[in-house]
Amino acid sequence: MENWIDKIIKRCSPITSISEDESRLIKILVEKCLEIDEKDVGISLAAAFDLLISAQYFSLISHSNWLYCPAETSRYFLPYTNCCPRHAVANEFFFHASSKPTSGKIGTTTARLLLLFYQEVFRQKGFEERILRGTEPVDAIIINDKEKKVFFAEIKASPLVTLPLSTVSEQLTTERDGEIVPLGHSLGVLSNLYETEFDVFVPQIQMLEWTEKYFGLGTKKDLTDSFFGFRGIANLVERSNEFFDAYLKFWENSLKSYSPKSNQNIYWLTNACGTPTPIPVNWQRRLRGEGFESVSDSKTSVGMDRTDDIKKGIYQVLKLGVEGKLSGSNWDYKVGIISNIHPARHFDDYLKSLKDVVWTNDATGNAKFVGDLPDEQPIYNLFDAIVALTQTFARDEWLEKLFSYLKK
Repeated sequence: MENWIDKIIKRCSPITSISEDESRLIKILVEKCLEIDEKDVGISLAAAFDLLISAQYFSLISHSNWLYCPAETSRYFLPYTNCCPRHAVANEFFFHASSKPTSGKIGTTTARLLLLFYQEVFRQKGFEERILRGTEPVDAIIINDKEKKVFFAEIKASPLVTLPLSTVSEQLTTERDGEIVPLGHSLGVLSNLYETEFDVFVPQIQMLEWTEKYFGLGTKKDLTDSFFGFRGIANLVERSNEFFDAYLKFWENSLKSYSPKSNQNIYWLTNACGTPTPIPVNWQRRLRGEGFESVSDSKTSVGMDRTDDIKKGIYQVLKLGVEGKLSGSNWDYKVGIISNIHPARHFDDYLKSLKDVVWTNDATGNAKFVGDLPDEQPIYNLFDAIVALTQTFARDEWLEKLFSYLKK
């Protein structure tokens, strides 16, 4: 009779639907990060993964929902959060509804790219483990066929920062009381989308102040150019060490501003940053209910940091553990969570007290102490591993070794 674990593995398969542009960018990013000093490789990989998500976001741009921003050099922006990014880094706030995809689509895309990213890391590190995209009830499976080891993992992942896209604009004007005056922040349409040279906005710190910096991304060819962002970022990383170094510095500072919350400058470009305080004059009120709009709400929490996801993940891991570890399989079976970023804000509140929990099964319902159980009663980890590029906790030797390069 086929075992429960074998049944699940048989239903899963490798991710084979990957474009040349996606594959090229993932390979370039992982190579770049693994060249970096070992103590920083996990942080660099996490930052690079966010760059991969930015590439996906850039590839989906359309003519609509651009933010026109007047300044010394006027620009259009396509921000991932609900405000003008150029002014946010100066702690000035102009509301603009972001054009990011729905949370469900973000989750599906992020999970797929995360597994492809880990798969490339394994390849470049020379590991023999293979990765399968899961099907109900598991999101991902990592297998070592030679040693008969398998890791069933829940994916809880989301980017810290998705870079804003931008392009230079002529100064726009409007008529007011019979006079032509400069136009302020406003919603706009980019009519010449396929002729436009786009830039990536990467703030830079100079003399303790954040300033705007732009790096050329190239041009989207036409409606069918579905991988423009991947191609543009790959070309940029290959030709410009300045870009990748500047981006890493910005990303690392963004993580520090995210937790603990800084409520200043680049913090407002991170996901789940909340509502500006104090509330700016003319800041957008919620269309439904009371209060004000957020720059980015808790539904977009970073990595595995969304509390609902943590609670759901704990149950799913326990359920997977019980189903698999009591199945009598000959697999060395492990369970846990895999992500891009550890729960930086909520680890202490939700996972710290649980990461070392062990459990067993008492069919009698009468055991009060370990001594009440049979001498050979097995004990199981609740989490064999909580894996993230930025920080990993493992209670299993195989998984500890497999992800040891991520540790500082």
